[in-house]
Amino acid sequence: MVQQRAINVFGCSPRRSSRLRLATLACFLIVAHPALASVTTTPVTAPSAGLSVTARAEILNRLATAMDGYVDPLVARKVKAMLAAQRPAYEAIEDRELLARTLSTDLMASSNDLHLKVAVVTTGGATELSPEEQARLEGRLAHGLMSIRRLPANIGYLKLRYFAPGRDGEALVDAAMLMLKDSDALIIDLRENTGGGGASDERLLGHLSRAPIPMAMIRWRQPDGTWKVEQRRASASPGGPLFADKPVFVLTARRTFSAAEGFALDLKASGRAVLVGETTRGGANPGHARSLGHGLDAFVPSGIVTHPLTKGNWNGKGVEPDVAVPAGDALTEAYRRALAVAKPTVMTPKSIDERKKAIADPRAVLVADQPL
Repeated sequence: MVQQRAINVFGCSPRRSSRLRLATLACFLIVAHPALASVTTTPVTAPSAGLSVTARAEILNRLATAMDGYVDPLVARKVKAMLAAQRPAYEAIEDRELLARTLSTDLMASSNDLHLKVAVVTTGGATELSPEEQARLEGRLAHGLMSIRRLPANIGYLKLRYFAPGRDGEALVDAAMLMLKDSDALIIDLRENTGGGGASDERLLGHLSRAPIPMAMIRWRQPDGTWKVEQRRASASPGGPLFADKPVFVLTARRTFSAAEGFALDLKASGRAVLVGETTRGGANPGHARSLGHGLDAFVPSGIVTHPLTKGNWNGKGVEPDVAVPAGDALTEAYRRALAVAKPTVMTPKSIDERKKAIADPRAVLVADQPL
């Protein structure tokens, strides 16, 4: 039997579970497993030796069984046929990491689903975290925060590595927006954001508009073939939105993935923000981690996303920016545009001079502002 883990990619959060293992919590921070957090009842330790013949057979059998829960039965049958055809080649791979990479490459190619993949969940010695240890670890990761600052000429800047779930994720967003609320425009940097979702993306949307910004609906395929519908909604903070009326720009890159793509689409479709950068990676289907045993997990999407405004999603195609520029130039371009539309509410000789210099050469001003 395939063990299904309790947490899925964006669309739910640890509000539905209280324990995350260290190895899978780290998946918040890598593109290969954006926002994949999983719960286990026993610690998993991967032996240093190669996979035995029996282990390889068990992994492949469990992966085929796990595909029965894939969101699209037709695609699932196609993938299972591919796995059967390639089985002799897979059974010849003893190295755990090589098997995971090979399977992932073939799974994604066969399904056109970047969330469907196999990963090594531990390299040995991983232990289950207590709720207190989990909270400390998430705090050490700053709940996804990479940078918050005031750029010259009073443009706010918020960079998030992932969208943290739970109440701490909400608290982070509330604190960040309290610091940024007096900025004349806001740049949200998602170029290195690989997903997550749950509380913090919902709360951040809640701060950016007085009227709720529409979010995606997720249809979850159930084991009996029926569907369960989950409608995601922006979360209003108790004190109301802190940045509802001023310009917002969102930076995207090819690396931007999963819930970060959904967040960008929410703002683009509603017309609330201007997206600047590159077309995102294109992974929309949420799902669950399923244990294959022997130190491997498969992430199998079981949900399909539909945005109420676009009537579609970004799977396999990504979210296109409004202003297409290389990721490395996105901040300068967004900063230039933010300066052009910002309406300062207070002007002093110093702020006038700062703004004049920024408009004249935004790149040079940003470079000069970077050193800590």
